[in-house]
Order: sequence, then structure tokens, then C-alpha cells
Amino acid sequence: MPRIITLTPNPALDYAVHADFVEPNRKIRCRDPQTHPGGGGINVARAASRLGAHALAVFTAGGVYGDALIKAIASENVPMRMIPIAGNTRLAFHVSNHRDDDEYRFNLPGAELSEAERSQFFDAVREETDPGDYVVASGSLPPGAPNDFWAEIAKIVKQKKARFVLDSISGLDAALAEGVYMLRQNEFEYPALSGKTLKWPQEIKDFAQQIVADGKTEAMVISHGADGSIMATKDGLDFAPSYKVRASSAVGAGDSFVGGLLTALARGESNEDALKLGMAAAGATRMSEGTALFKTSDVTNLFENGTPQ
Repeated sequence: MPRIITLTPNPALDYAVHADFVEPNRKIRCRDPQTHPGGGGINVARAASRLGAHALAVFTAGGVYGDALIKAIASENVPMRMIPIAGNTRLAFHVSNHRDDDEYRFNLPGAELSEAERSQFFDAVREETDPGDYVVASGSLPPGAPNDFWAEIAKIVKQKKARFVLDSISGLDAALAEGVYMLRQNEFEYPALSGKTLKWPQEIKDFAQQIVADGKTEAMVISHGADGSIMATKDGLDFAPSYKVRASSAVGAGDSFVGGLLTALARGESNEDALKLGMAAAGATRMSEGTALFKTSDVTNLFENGTPQ
């Protein structure tokens, strides 16, 4: 079974709390603090590991929050390779507002990587990747990162005869020009590539199939919220609906989708079942509070029964 290697050059320590209300110029008393590892690639690795995949999280870390991030990942037994940096890992702060049943999400800027630190990150990808692996570039890039950051990664992955999965809008054009096995976008991200908002489902299906036909990627995946998700390949188009759940938080749902999708593909399952497992993982994460990811039992119930238990 190939590994799922996730890349997170700009991770975060996620900190979530609950508040009875959120108003300006008021002292907001919070409760039930939770701390979890954060950053797109780290969450993908966490999700894939919970679902039984062979995963490896490659990420940077520095400072007090970086130390806490490493401990949080280790507590979940997710295999990791950490690249130490001089700067500080960022904090992402989430507040659930119970009065209005909404959520506030504050993401601080990450640390700028030095040229030497970027080189260490690239070296880690080169050393860890084997033929057939899925290498997932996910989330934002650090401040000051060159526009061809993901393109350089794509080049390395292609040389290693592995599969590069881009789940980011950063450096998109340069990465696509270099070569991408799979591109995943959500309903808010794809317009940067299409140039406009498209109608669901037909216009989006046509767009995804055209991207594949143009040779920009072998697989185009678009997640469209409550409408479901599609995957276009040279063999056709597959669809999986969204699961109806009582949502508590959307944090990590997209990353869980990618983790579920790639776990199924790594097992050799069909594109349709891979989309279905991805949607089940996303739905189960939406059921979890704050920045917590899914419970594996919830994913199984959604996948097998269509409803949460």
C-alpha cells in the first residue's frame, strides 16, 4: 500500500474555545479550551492515519507553539518528519459563539522560511518519497515563500515517480505547469482557476473534465459543500453526495475529505468509493466540536448506513 505523505510548510497549533456570546468591546469569558494539531497537510495525515492508511506528516516547527504542535501530533501516533525553523509556528484561534450558533476563526501569520530551511524541506520530500506514493501539498504557504514553491515540490515528486496531489490555491499556475497528478479545489477556490463562478452541477462538471482534457492534471476533484463532490479523470466523471449531519464545526472538514479520498485510492478502491469515503470523513468531522477531527466510528456509520448513529 503506498504511503500518503503530507506537506505542511505553514502549520498551526489550533486552539478552540466556547463562548456564550461574542460582542465588540466586551470581556468574552471562554470555556472548554481544546488544542489540536493544525494546518492542511497535518490534518490530512491525521485523517488518513485514523482510517488505517500509511501516512507521514512532513512539516516545519519552531518556538513554543511549535513544541506544542509536535507533542500534539505525537499524542495521536501520526508518523512525522519535522523540519526545525528559527521562526515561531503560528496559532489559529477558534471561538464557537453559542448565542448566534456561529464560529469565529482567527489565523495568525506563520514564520518566513529561510533559504536553508526551504532546502531542508525539499530534501525531506526527496528522501521520504518512494515510487507510487501520494504526496499531498496542502494549505497555505509561509510568508515570503516563492511562487514556485509547490512547483519545485511537483518536480521532485515527478522525479521520484510518485503522485503529486495539490490541495492549495497558493502557487497554483506554476505547479500545474510543472505537472500535477490530482488537483483538489472547493467551491470557493476553483473560480481562481476558472475565472468565474460556475453553476452546479453541469458547468462545474464540464470545467473539471476540460481541465483533465487539457492535460493540466490527471484527476480534478471539486468539493461543493452540501451539494457533494465530483472527480473527473480520463475515464469519466464520478460523484458522491454530501451526508446530512448536525454540524458543530467546519474546521478540518476539507482536510478530512482529502484524507479519506486518498486512503481509499491507496487501497485500490474505485473513484466513486473514494469520493464517498472522503465525504463520510468530512461529514463526521463537521459533527465534531471545535478543531477536533472525526471519530472513526462516525465515518464508518456514514459510509455504510448514510446516517450518523
